[in-house]
Amino acid sequence: MKKFKIKPNLLSVYSLIIPLVIIFLFLNTSTTKATTELQINNFFKNLNSLEADFIQVTSSGDVSNGKIYFDLPGKFRIDYIKPNNLLITCKGFWIVVQDRNLKTTNNIPLKQSPFSILIEKQISLSNKTIKTDFENKSGIISLTIKSSNKEQSGQLILEFSEKPFNLKKWTVKDSLGDETTVLIQNAKYNKKLSHLLFFPDDFPEPTN
Repeated sequence: MKKFKIKPNLLSVYSLIIPLVIIFLFLNTSTTKATTELQINNFFKNLNSLEADFIQVTSSGDVSNGKIYFDLPGKFRIDYIKPNNLLITCKGFWIVVQDRNLKTTNNIPLKQSPFSILIEKQISLSNKTIKTDFENKSGIISLTIKSSNKEQSGQLILEFSEKPFNLKKWTVKDSLGDETTVLIQNAKYNKKLSHLLFFPDDFPEPTN
């Protein structure tokens, strides 16, 4: 069997080409990463309101749907249509969870939810109070966010389409590892919303 030897001049060519290929791949990756960072920062910088339909899936497999409204910073409404017994509202400090069937109301401090990072319009990759990591796979960008605040032990995962750059879904993971995923459909951005949307239902006082 013949043994082929690479001539010295070919070695010189290879030694030149290989570093150039490595540099090209590195620069291309860096450019793509910088572009994605800019897209993420611009999206949240320009996000003032959102109205959309949603489908929610829990870790146990329960599926529900409804309408969601954001008026940032501070206000949101999640109005469940099927099943229609839940309403979740927030006007800035408390998340108000209401069961329309049982006529009950529970209040949760917004600061204790990883969702507050989005609602309080804190998302920026340069924000040192949050930890972020993102990846781009086949045109789907996943952004994982966790607060440095010890009171917020969960994390928020946002998923975007690349072209056009739009929010498609998010997943809230709590401290126990339970996940709730919300898929966004028919989104309308930066539309003026009535402030009345963010008031909880006014249940009658219980009678003795």
